Amino acid sequence: MNHDDDDRSLRRISLRILNEDEREAQDEVDGIIQGVDGYLGKQSRLYAWPIPITIAFPLFFLIMSRLASLYSKTWENTLFGMAILACFLPFGILWYWRRDQYGSGRLWKPREAIYAGASDETKETLERLFAYLRLDSSPKIYYLDRKGAEQYLDRGYVFGSLRVLLLSNFAAVRALCLSPDGKRISEVIKVDADPDEVIKELSVKPKRAGGSGRNIKYAYAEAIFDLRTDPMLDTLDLNDEAAATRSITDWLLEWFQSAANVSADVPDRKLLIPYARKIFNHLKNRPSPEGR
Repeated sequence: MNHDDDDRSLRRISLRILNEDEREAQDEVDGIIQGVDGYLGKQSRLYAWPIPITIAFPLFFLIMSRLASLYSKTWENTLFGMAILACFLPFGILWYWRRDQYGSGRLWKPREAIYAGASDETKETLERLFAYLRLDSSPKIYYLDRKGAEQYLDRGYVFGSLRVLLLSNFAAVRALCLSPDGKRISEVIKVDADPDEVIKELSVKPKRAGGSGRNIKYAYAEAIFDLRTDPMLDTLDLNDEAAATRSITDWLLEWFQSAANVSADVPDRKLLIPYARKIFNHLKNRPSPEGR
């Protein structure tokens, strides 16, 4: 068994159980993760800087202490004491971040997960995966260290409220989900089992492209994919949901009209509104350029 198989990552397994169309599944998972990141806001930015904080604050107070020694012994000692206390600041940040995810005391049961903008069906599917991984009889989860060796993780790792971030494609985002002992792990988390066997155990039927149980008639995924990179989206007023949704619906309809064959068969405008709302919510929940 190849332990470096990307198909065994939590992200790849989650995409397979969510939707038969990988692109649609990626858009859905990434939209949820962006929503959670936006929900966390500045809290996550503070947590991401423990090492710079460790260096900057003590160094600042030490320099000020040396300068103060020229004028006052009292101020020198005070600032030196603050430099020592500043060394413990990152530990306080990590403790707060860990408590916020797992709570205080013993870890008896999973915390309620944060799913920003996810449908009830998607929540249920992803929670079934995490619930399966918590079972003592289920395969273990692990990551590969820098030497390529497997490092197995406690099952409590999928108890935290930010567990959906483990599905991210970005190391910095995955690292926001601490382990129960407060360790920061940015590597890809994998399952020590054949992914096909894991999916079989979950007994989850992924949605078909365009919706559960339906064969897609129109190329909704292609339209959304083309539109999401269109500069027209930057002109939308995201504070006016009705107007923005109406404009996105118009653009989707224009896309289908330009892509229609000789039969001129295009979807009804009403069918495009849910997709327009989905695009609007994605734009509304994505982090601002200043926060990236």
